[in-house]
Amino acid sequence: MTPPGTAPVILIAVTHEQRLARVLEGYLYSVVQAHTATLAHEWAREVRPDAIILESDLPDMSGIELCRALHADPRIGHSVPILILAAGQPTPEQRVAALRAGAWDFLSHSEDPEELALKLQTYVQAKHNMDVALAEGLVDPVTGLHSRLSLARRARELGALMARKHGSLACVVFVLDADPVDQKAARLVAQTTRISDIVGTLSPAELVVLAPATDHAGAVKLAHRVAGTLHEGIDGERPIVPGLTLRAGYEAVVNLGYSPTDPVELLARASAAVRTGAPDASLPWVRAFDPARTSGPSRMPVESSAGAGLVPASRRSRS
Repeated sequence: MTPPGTAPVILIAVTHEQRLARVLEGYLYSVVQAHTATLAHEWAREVRPDAIILESDLPDMSGIELCRALHADPRIGHSVPILILAAGQPTPEQRVAALRAGAWDFLSHSEDPEELALKLQTYVQAKHNMDVALAEGLVDPVTGLHSRLSLARRARELGALMARKHGSLACVVFVLDADPVDQKAARLVAQTTRISDIVGTLSPAELVVLAPATDHAGAVKLAHRVAGTLHEGIDGERPIVPGLTLRAGYEAVVNLGYSPTDPVELLARASAAVRTGAPDASLPWVRAFDPARTSGPSRMPVESSAGAGLVPASRRSRS
């Protein structure tokens, strides 16, 4: 995190453009320039920039390839905004490839540097907010998803919203046999869910999705969709591990206005359902919370445990 009062550090890897550096310095950024992808990657580890700007075509590597490497490097962190500049207007295919590689934006070189500098302020502030969340324990440092503490807060926020709207709220917990869950699995799950859903981690092996306006049937569909994504990947991206196995448990409240429920309790119930819930008729690896099968009070946080019923992802298909 950049100390208060210190100029944000911007690393740019652009071979010919010099005006951009001058404009950024005029906005009181501290600019570090590299002219190759290799040097940019090396310096990114050392200077810990607040944002990175890459040219789409560098002498030794494409900007998208470098972006993918930077985004995956734990010494740099996934919270650093990465922007890619193209010589012309980026095509939709280029933009999708850049976003999949972890870029925050894909822009044209022709864009006004002054406008780019203003956009950069928003990205740097977002990075600062994420750093604060990490420092406060609201973000899981391994996956970049919501931590248990943050999930509890967001669950209460969603619960209050759904109670006012007399809407439903579901929680689905996934236990993967890959322990700990890595960043790729977390990213695939996050990409599969809706913007309104909250994705986080309860333990090193548990991913959880809080889904507003989702009932019991919707929770099962969500579990099926996530399982298919983990097996098949997204848009040709390779899956996590061939033959991956996982289990899922869920709990849902159809109308929080009529059935007041502590939203945090949904997290504990969904986690308990993985071990002791009632299997779904069509998807036996998905279990619904059943109080008759749960001994003792459920509470958060809960520990996941190994058990029977692991189903290889290869035996499931996406909906």
